[in-house]
Amino acid sequence: MTFSPLLLTLVVVLKALLYEKKGSEWTCLDGSATIPYEAINDDYCDCTSACPNGRFYCTNVGYFPAYISSERVNDGVCEPECCDGSDEYDGKIVCPNNCKELGDEHRRHIQELANIKIEGARIRQEYIQYGITKKQEREASLERLKIELESAKVKVSEREAVLKRAQEMEKLESKAKGNGRLKECREKLRTLQERNEELRERIDTLLKILEEMKNDHNQNYNDVAVENAIKRYNEFIEVELDQEEEIYEDEIEEENQVPEIQTKLSLSERVAEAFLDLYDDVLEAFGLSEYTIGKSERQFSRPSGDGKSKEVTVANDALNEAKEAKSSIENEIEDINEKLARDYGPQQEFTKLEETCVSYAEGQYTYTVCLFDKATQKSAQYKYTHIGNFAKWIGSESRDDPKYYTAQLYDHGARCWNGQDRSVKVYFECGIENKILSFSEPEDCQYLMNMSTPSVCYENFEKNKDDESVHDEL
Repeated sequence: MTFSPLLLTLVVVLKALLYEKKGSEWTCLDGSATIPYEAINDDYCDCTSACPNGRFYCTNVGYFPAYISSERVNDGVCEPECCDGSDEYDGKIVCPNNCKELGDEHRRHIQELANIKIEGARIRQEYIQYGITKKQEREASLERLKIELESAKVKVSEREAVLKRAQEMEKLESKAKGNGRLKECREKLRTLQERNEELRERIDTLLKILEEMKNDHNQNYNDVAVENAIKRYNEFIEVELDQEEEIYEDEIEEENQVPEIQTKLSLSERVAEAFLDLYDDVLEAFGLSEYTIGKSERQFSRPSGDGKSKEVTVANDALNEAKEAKSSIENEIEDINEKLARDYGPQQEFTKLEETCVSYAEGQYTYTVCLFDKATQKSAQYKYTHIGNFAKWIGSESRDDPKYYTAQLYDHGARCWNGQDRSVKVYFECGIENKILSFSEPEDCQYLMNMSTPSVCYENFEKNKDDESVHDEL
């Protein structure tokens, strides 16, 4: 049991009354003897109950009174408990009386603690108001985000529908363009085939005439025109044979080549492409290349480079944008729900600390704890080690106990050399600043921090402020 200095002082005063001088003699408290009053505290055991465990009383005016063992009286040593020097009253040595200085220092210390509690309690009220406001803001934001989320879901559904319609239209347009182009190509090809047959008949007739001229002409008759015609006929025949051979070799080479990967086309588009190629070959064979349909001119009927039309690409981008907005809102809602569920104290007085990180240098390491988040260790070489995540309050077992909110545990840190995870226990005490006061490592990789914060200054600062005088227990 601990007694206040005021109570101890009252007890000492009451005992002192038993030693008041009421005559020339004084009777021992146990009634064992009657001695001259001057024999009291003369370093001699006159009363049987006073020895061998007798105690000497130091009044220490201006500071706290104290008792010391009788054996330490007049032993040539100034006992620190007796700041008035009364323990060496025989005069062999002179002990200074510094009770006033000690009392003044004690009163200054008491006043500083009182001021810290007053200011800390005032700041705590600000923390409470901040926490309450922050909670209200988060609740309001949560309701707003829930409405925005429903709107975002609708927008995603709408844009999914737009994309689906664009994809359907793309298919219909592709099919229509392919069919229309194919019909046009077929008509042109039919015309060219008819013309080709007509030209082929004329060529065959001409070749037959030239062949007969070559075989039946009079070689003794020197006709320059006939000889030139036969010469050109022979050259034409040789060119035709060479071209047929080259075409045959090209076809073999193409069959052995690995086809390149191309953009996937629909069946109608592949058929149209084949006819267009044949159409261009026929035109070029008859010297009508200016009428061919080049590759670049056919691109309008094909999909874009990614296989999608412009409308589909735009619709798909819009859908992705809507999905990202919806995901962002969901993440915000999750974050707010997590913070609303967190225990920031019965009056939300610890909410302010979630934005606070404090550090403490110890040897070659700097330890940092970010309240309600994590704790880290940084070496002199700027190597960081994770030493714990916020887990729970550990001041006591019950939330109803005022001590419950005086300590936190940060656990599941990086694995230590001895196999266990690092962890930190943070103990709070009243102070006007959020700072680490001390740090220790009682066991390997198990850390303790003492931290000051206004959040635990529970004194009624308004009442203390109104009381201008500080009670003097001395």
